[in-house]
Amino acid sequence: MLHPDIPLSRHGIYDAPGPDDQDGVIRQCQIHFIAEAIRETHREAVEALFMDQPPKQTGSMKPRIQLVDWPEFPAVERLLPRKTPNYGLGPITENEGTIDGTYAVIRNIFVDQLGYNPDTDFDGPLRLVYGDQKTVSLIQVVKKEQAEATLPYDRCNWLLPIPGLFHWRTNYMDMIHELYSGTEAAADETTLHHNKNFLGCVQGHKSPFHHKEEVATRAFDARVTAKFYLLLRSFANEKDKDIQLSTDEEINHYIKNMTRASFHRIIENIRDELFTMAEQQSENMAKLFPDRPIDFPFSTHAKVLQQIAIYKIMKKAIKYADIGILRRIFALCCFLFHGSKKSKYVFLSLYMTWLTQTPAASPELQKAILANGLVNIRGAEDSWFEIDRLNEFFNLQMKSLMTTRRTSTVEVTPMFQRMALTASYCTELKAKLEAEFGEYSNGRHQIKDASMDVRNLAHEIAQSDSIQKHLNGRDSWFKPPDILSRGSSEALAKGVEKFNQQRLHGGCQGGEEPSHLTSTPIAALDKFVTIADDEDEI
Repeated sequence: MLHPDIPLSRHGIYDAPGPDDQDGVIRQCQIHFIAEAIRETHREAVEALFMDQPPKQTGSMKPRIQLVDWPEFPAVERLLPRKTPNYGLGPITENEGTIDGTYAVIRNIFVDQLGYNPDTDFDGPLRLVYGDQKTVSLIQVVKKEQAEATLPYDRCNWLLPIPGLFHWRTNYMDMIHELYSGTEAAADETTLHHNKNFLGCVQGHKSPFHHKEEVATRAFDARVTAKFYLLLRSFANEKDKDIQLSTDEEINHYIKNMTRASFHRIIENIRDELFTMAEQQSENMAKLFPDRPIDFPFSTHAKVLQQIAIYKIMKKAIKYADIGILRRIFALCCFLFHGSKKSKYVFLSLYMTWLTQTPAASPELQKAILANGLVNIRGAEDSWFEIDRLNEFFNLQMKSLMTTRRTSTVEVTPMFQRMALTASYCTELKAKLEAEFGEYSNGRHQIKDASMDVRNLAHEIAQSDSIQKHLNGRDSWFKPPDILSRGSSEALAKGVEKFNQQRLHGGCQGGEEPSHLTSTPIAALDKFVTIADDEDEI
């Protein structure tokens, strides 16, 4: 049940499980990803340290590594693994990027295709509709325009628009690169542009999102590994000052022979130094205390790590369908998006926090909102992904089919209508034929092992000493804003007040005017986003 009259309060955001982290879940996630970063760059040595017995080979399957005493990703409230049934709708040729088109799409889906009766079937349960920010915004505009209608169908109170998590991730990744890229020609290892050039990451055939994610995740691993090198040498020199640990072979040998407790201690030290609130406030502290020394390069590394860690937490929570952790991410994003001035996703962050962290939605509705935003085609524990990404897979399939079958004698619209009706059937038929004849087609590209590139960048960062805290302070030309401090300011209270006013009076999402809510018609198939078919790549 939804109670739209219950407002969102600023204190409700501060007291949510994510920002205060009283139960330590976010801390456990950070420690897990720190350990995984080191495992990624020194896999053989780390796995040798944490394995009690060698992995067992089962048939032709890759042996599963069982690590003992490893910092695992926490489980808060995971959905039980199951296969999600999904059905493709028939063709819809309306322009969903306009308000008039949104009216037509709603009627086409719920009345024409699903067969509901507009006079009798819409005075009951809510229907959850997932999409990107524009879809949510357009549906809110429709609900505002129809608030005084007579029929329940026309009032659209039965519609509850929910932002899709895949588009949420893409916008969060855009925010990271806008904040921490620096200039293209920057030779400063604290910037993502420097890291991208050093790693040799090129976009190539990848979509812009996949390219940005690749750069960000490798930059995260390199920074963590660089700090690990410095702490490992310090730890080793406590026992023997002659130990240098300057090559990968020496580091691997030392890792294999250290104790698990020592490894855990270094991981905790990395977390305690680089994942603190104080490092998120360097800009603010410099203004409040101009005489206090601030280490800006170190602070920049800390900010990059902390914001990318939030992204990695969200991605893995989606993969394991942990809706308890996802609740925490929405509350954190209220501060981060607000501080980065991404106004549209500020509104959506407040909206999702209101739906999932307040009595505005009943516990059953809260779980339904979070659970129905995820799908699982394989039925495995770790094969969940976002429902709006499933739609992008279908878009890619449609684009591929139309590209291969289009001729000069066939018009686009009739072919699109046929493809929309037969795409799901053709996919199932292909799978059955391959299973029958034992021949499988795999279009996935082999992912390059980037561990050596990341290690080289880690050595570069460690040698620059920028990731070592200097108590006397250091200046830097690159000073990214303190988005967490900005998002925690009094401006957040104004944002919450504006959100409550817009929600109660049916305002547009993020202050966007309805006249601007237009987009490319669906017939422009060359504009579809290309999504990789390997879910681990996203």
